[in-house]
Amino acid sequence: MQWLKRVCDTALERLAIAMFLLLIFVTLFQVISRYVFPVPISFTEEVGRFLFIWVSFLGAAIVMNRDEHIRLDLFHGNVPRRVYDMVRIGVFALVALFSLRVLFTTPSLLAVASRQTAAVSRISMGVVYTVLPLSALLTMVYAGIHLMATAKGLRGGN
Repeated sequence: MQWLKRVCDTALERLAIAMFLLLIFVTLFQVISRYVFPVPISFTEEVGRFLFIWVSFLGAAIVMNRDEHIRLDLFHGNVPRRVYDMVRIGVFALVALFSLRVLFTTPSLLAVASRQTAAVSRISMGVVYTVLPLSALLTMVYAGIHLMATAKGLRGGN
């Protein structure tokens, strides 16, 4: 099971890196085209915006996997480890529930969005918003993994 998680983690990170590099290339191309061509190439702005959406949501899942989300460490050194772990379990449970809610809400959003296309690039908005359920699923799974690991540590099963 651990090997499957490693394969998925690696694939997710490589996809995010590739999209980020493409975002850099598209943005650089847009800037250069504004100075070189008399009329800037307009599709690059839309494609860059859509890539940014994908990179942001995939990055959120990656950060959840690494357990490196922004948090207030106010309690970390000031409360007993057991209390801190219980708070972490609550946070992971809330993140998983929110992700589950997003996962069940997005099919109706995708149904509406798939009927629309971007103005310039003609990319289906359904493709753009497909990252929402993907990110929600990954975030929910990663939050569940951290929740179980923290709960196991609470029971003394390190």
